[in-house]
Amino acid sequence: MKIRKHIIGFFLCCIPFFTIGQSGQKEVASASIKIIGQANENSIMLRWAVDQPTAWKRANTYGYTIERFTISRNGTVLNPPERKVLTSIPLKPAPLEQWQTMVETDNHAAILAQAIYGESFEVEGNQQGGLMEIVNKAKELEQRFSFALFAADMNFEAAKIAGLGYVDTQIKSTEKYFYKIKVALPENFDPIEEGTLAVDPNKKKILPAPIDLFVVEGDQNIMLSWEYELFKSIYTAYFIERSEDGTNFKRLGDTPLINMNDKPGAPAKRMYYIDTLSQNNKTYYYRVVGLSSFGKEGPPSEVVSGQGKHTLAYTAHIKTYTLKENGSASLFWEFPKEGESLIEGFSLNRASKANGVYAAVVTNIPSVQRELTYDQLQPSNYFTITAHGKGGKNTTSLAVFVQPIDSIPPTVPVGLTGIIDSTGIAKIKWDANTEKDMLGYRVFRGNKKGEELSQLTIDPITKTAFVDTVQVASLNSKVYYSVVAVDQRFNMSDYSEMLILDKPDIVRPTSPIFSSYEVKNDTVHLGWIPSSSEDVERYELFRKDVTTTGNDWQQIFDTKKDTIYVDTGLQMDHKYRYAIFATDQNGLQSLPSTPVTISIVFSKLNLQTVKGMQGIADKEEKVIHLSWRNPSDVFTGFIVYKKKNEGSSRLFRELPGTIHTIKDDTATPNNTYTYYIRPILSNGKYGATASVIVEF
Repeated sequence: MKIRKHIIGFFLCCIPFFTIGQSGQKEVASASIKIIGQANENSIMLRWAVDQPTAWKRANTYGYTIERFTISRNGTVLNPPERKVLTSIPLKPAPLEQWQTMVETDNHAAILAQAIYGESFEVEGNQQGGLMEIVNKAKELEQRFSFALFAADMNFEAAKIAGLGYVDTQIKSTEKYFYKIKVALPENFDPIEEGTLAVDPNKKKILPAPIDLFVVEGDQNIMLSWEYELFKSIYTAYFIERSEDGTNFKRLGDTPLINMNDKPGAPAKRMYYIDTLSQNNKTYYYRVVGLSSFGKEGPPSEVVSGQGKHTLAYTAHIKTYTLKENGSASLFWEFPKEGESLIEGFSLNRASKANGVYAAVVTNIPSVQRELTYDQLQPSNYFTITAHGKGGKNTTSLAVFVQPIDSIPPTVPVGLTGIIDSTGIAKIKWDANTEKDMLGYRVFRGNKKGEELSQLTIDPITKTAFVDTVQVASLNSKVYYSVVAVDQRFNMSDYSEMLILDKPDIVRPTSPIFSSYEVKNDTVHLGWIPSSSEDVERYELFRKDVTTTGNDWQQIFDTKKDTIYVDTGLQMDHKYRYAIFATDQNGLQSLPSTPVTISIVFSKLNLQTVKGMQGIADKEEKVIHLSWRNPSDVFTGFIVYKKKNEGSSRLFRELPGTIHTIKDDTATPNNTYTYYIRPILSNGKYGATASVIVEF
């Protein structure tokens, strides 16, 4: 049994779209079954297929089993669902003799039968001889698989007798179902993943009409195009219907049209069809009908109409032009002599941009004329020549750019002023240039002094003002603007004088950090690390007596650059809390430092600190080793702070009292590190802070 030549001839004209599978699919690790379903008035139609050629061949041998689970009844969920096996024996392709009647009347049934039972499966039109015969043989199973799925999509009745379709008639509208389809494989075969599908009998799918059908008129042909991607999961193929009166439509062939452009990785958006006409200037009407994988036809699309029209085969070509001293230009073009009798004449078109809108500036140019002088040149001119055909079809030449000579740039813009508000909106303006051929201005911006400016305007702007948005909360405190003038010949001036605008200061300075304290009888010696912000103007130290309730914070010290303070006259057996703030030039105050709480208790323990603190830089291992001694085992823990160069101190480690050595593997060469160790006493208080400086 061999596929008939006229069937394959049709198939090779179309690249098939399969609802369930596609040709050329590569084998993957695990094959699976794909299912689609459709609820009808008193039945549910199921279509399925496996997604690999070898799995399809095995499924044909061992067959499919279908299980139905009733998951709800009268709106109540069934737990567990009711299971029913719909196939007493696995579904397999029907014996070959049962195909005879259908094969004789339907091409797709013939393709499907040949794919399943044919002794050989050769697609006529394949390259023959030598290596290609080996390739064709190797791809035979893949071709059988692809053709079978294609044919099953075209004919649901054929799909049923091929073991790829089933109609469940034992359904109720008050129930909802879940179907499970498996391949009845022996245990020693690689498994094929089962397919599942939930179906509500009350949700019947209404097939939509194809949309967005339009025509493109050609010479004795009309091209049709319509939306494909939106309905690709609904319709497998389409029928084209044509009418000469807009009422009585006839299909163009019995074979449905398959999308030729839908490929894996490059899905098609639309479908196309070219109808060849026997004559021009006669109106034809068209509509499109979709065909689903269940063999159901949807409603037709809206009707469109069109006519075949003669085309003009000749096009003008502008070969040169000359500029004259009076500011005009002479254009010269070519056009075949044999085409003069087919046109009514020429027109000259002009635009200011190559992709702009062209307007006819000179019309009714005789068909024998090949040159023209134009004296209304603009600073920028793009010209085309259109040949007007007698049959209504026109052709237009490629554009030629003509620009009068002008190399003098405009003067540099002056008078730049501007301001940036608290939200980051920058408004700048400048004086207008006085040149008559001004096109506009380009605005540039920089965020740092001396850096290359970036252009903010894509095209020159005509206004002498510009609004920009800058990021206020950033490290740079200034923004730099400059403006360039551009004339209509795109000559550009030099950059204007730089406009420097200060950004509003809304960023708090960083907080200072207490680095040390020492209690001496009734005095407290405090030290802190300054804020890392550059615009800090002063520091304010506050104190609060927390021994008794109701006491408020009091400012006790205000300084511009000091980093130590001695608080005197404190009461013994009182507890005090200290906090320090940084304030910048614009009055913005930092968050408070981490407060320190100090008890004024006379004890020798408060004066103790670690001994022998040292830091050793090991540049080969790229680490810094820190070590110290606990003089009398009075410390229960240590807090280690770290400062890089002139930066702020940050918490580095919190350690128990048993550890006296650590290493810092985060240090980088060519930096200076300062480490502070603050011991924790057995009574929960702190001893004096020790420090060491390490050059790395």
